[in-house]
Amino acid sequence: MATLERIRQRSGLLLIVIGLAMLAFILTDLFSSGNSMFRNDANNVGEIDGKKVDYREFTARIEKRIELLQNQNPQQAANLSRTAVANQIWTEYQEEYLLTDNFEDLGIEVTSKELMERIVQNPQIQQQEGFRDPVTGKFSPAKLKEYIDQIRTNTDEQAQKAFEQWIGFEDGTREQILKDKYLNAVRKGIYMPSTLAELDYQRRNEATSIQFFGLEYSSIADSNISVSESDLKAYYKSHKEDFKSDNSREIAFVNFPVEASQKDRNVLRADLESYKQSQVISNRGKTDTLPSFATAKDDSTFAVGRSDRPVNPIFRTKKEFSAPLDSILFNEEVGFVYGPYEQNGTFFLSKISKIIDKPDSVQARHILISYQGANQGRSQSTRPPMEAKNLADSLLALVKEDSTQFGALAMQYSDDPGSGAKGGALGWFKPGQMVPAFNDYSFYHKVGDIGMVISQFGLHIIHIQDQKGANKAIKLIDIVREIEPSDATRDSIYNLATVFAAKANDTSDFAALAASMGYAARPAAGIEPMQESILGIGSNREMVKWIHNDETPLGAIQIFSQDNSSYVVTQLTEIRPEDYLPLDLVEDQVKAEVINEKKATQLSEQISSKMGANIDIASLATAFSKTVQNQSINFGTATLTSYGTEPTVIGSATAMAPGSLSQPIAGERGVYVVYVNSRNKPNELNNYDSERIRVETEMANAAATRVVESLKNEAEIVDSRKKFF
Repeated sequence: MATLERIRQRSGLLLIVIGLAMLAFILTDLFSSGNSMFRNDANNVGEIDGKKVDYREFTARIEKRIELLQNQNPQQAANLSRTAVANQIWTEYQEEYLLTDNFEDLGIEVTSKELMERIVQNPQIQQQEGFRDPVTGKFSPAKLKEYIDQIRTNTDEQAQKAFEQWIGFEDGTREQILKDKYLNAVRKGIYMPSTLAELDYQRRNEATSIQFFGLEYSSIADSNISVSESDLKAYYKSHKEDFKSDNSREIAFVNFPVEASQKDRNVLRADLESYKQSQVISNRGKTDTLPSFATAKDDSTFAVGRSDRPVNPIFRTKKEFSAPLDSILFNEEVGFVYGPYEQNGTFFLSKISKIIDKPDSVQARHILISYQGANQGRSQSTRPPMEAKNLADSLLALVKEDSTQFGALAMQYSDDPGSGAKGGALGWFKPGQMVPAFNDYSFYHKVGDIGMVISQFGLHIIHIQDQKGANKAIKLIDIVREIEPSDATRDSIYNLATVFAAKANDTSDFAALAASMGYAARPAAGIEPMQESILGIGSNREMVKWIHNDETPLGAIQIFSQDNSSYVVTQLTEIRPEDYLPLDLVEDQVKAEVINEKKATQLSEQISSKMGANIDIASLATAFSKTVQNQSINFGTATLTSYGTEPTVIGSATAMAPGSLSQPIAGERGVYVVYVNSRNKPNELNNYDSERIRVETEMANAAATRVVESLKNEAEIVDSRKKFF
């Protein structure tokens, strides 16, 4: 008690000390990371032509977009990461900021009338049930205006939120109209003269018959080529644009999979084996006997508390089971327990709970009671869900008491117009033709049964009228245990990764160390700041953030957890800033190009030395033990037979006169000689308007992307998203 009292007396001092320590830690982190709260750019996601993008505004847009996606398409929203949404928003900011200046300069604007016309033409607006005329069933602009007035003037929190969303929708529509007007103006400025259209037609359709052969660079060993430092510098200087970097990183990594050991598997199997026996338990001096899986009266409840997956048994016929279950289970009776057995990396212990004869087909009728929001919002019903449930319960009670009323009630109440007009009759159907809940009730209940199920369409009151055929089907209750590594196994694998990482910190050759320890080091290149997934690793945003952190030095090593299924020891091996890469980083690439240039010179000289005044291509090819290839090409041809992609050679050949032999032409893979046999011109057209329109259309379709890209290339853009996302 004395000790507690002293702690109470000094608690104020302790809080002050702790608070000062935390403040020092925070300030140290802020200043060391370059994100000081006193810096102007601390809260900026980026800058686009001098316009700053505020972090709070940016994240607010992200939250609104995620909320919108969740309301419109929950499944898509669940599969979309926050980083992916941030990338979308960043693209929108660039377009918005860069295009807005053009809108203002060109006097492009949107009137209120234009905005409303675009909104009422939106299919999503027209399909909303609340905006339809109750008499005609057609979209009513008056109903839309009524809705907008209601949410604007209503002070209810939900109405105010709806009005805020509507304003966002209007703003988005306005931005789209402005963009459409701007791009339409760009498209209107595209013109293809008929003369150029004719020339393009001739180039695309003119067939040139050529003969050729090539001497490939690989015919000369690299070791026979001398490359000086001045050669490398000269090539680098003349081709500097080829070595512009896009702010990427390269890594080397070793993956340590976290997999269940044999001991882990044995423990899981023994656990499942124990369920096959009754168990005696003691609690506070009292003993009780738990039944085995086979003798448990409520086998579903028994399985629920012992299975890693939800227990959702269904009846299955023999053909729906894979071997050897199909032959084992269908020779046994109710209560038979099989296992433990393994399927797809999972242990199962299975019990036959029930055996029935499943029909081949069913004749049934139903009454569908839909409600507002059913069928993913496509239901035409305005009935609230609870009202729909009450109505369905009442109808179910009526038809259970007197099934002869079913047809009349279906015609009066069913929201399925097809079957409702026929008293709910659906005719005969086979397994799988109906939605799952409807299917299961129809095939696993008896003729004459009446019941209710729920599907995405609403509430179905079902009457089974007849059934045909009979196949033995069993209901299997499964206790499922995922084969997962134990904590001890995880610790042992993490220790292996830690030992390797420690040794890697003390060596300059990451790959060699990995090989010496029996591991495989793999590279990953071109990792950009905002990407999520890395080739060979998968989605790991934390790793990408570490790789691109300005505080991560070249050669740094870190261990990451990958989806809880492996540990990845990662080394940063290359930093490529958004600038021209220095020669020392691209020396190997430059050297390879210089070697090919020198080989091209040697091979060209060899060919030229054998080219006489009257030599033909066949004789020239024979002098080099080469075979002449024949090919028909046009301006759009990309490859040469037997050699591959050679645009320079093909371009040169299309410009040569028929009957002429080329000088040596240096290409991608070697040096070539080409002879033009003939050139067949295409048929003349009466006029080239169709060609002109085709080219203009192609250019107009590409205009939207190219205009924005052009503006981006001209703009000063600073992307700081990697600090935040």
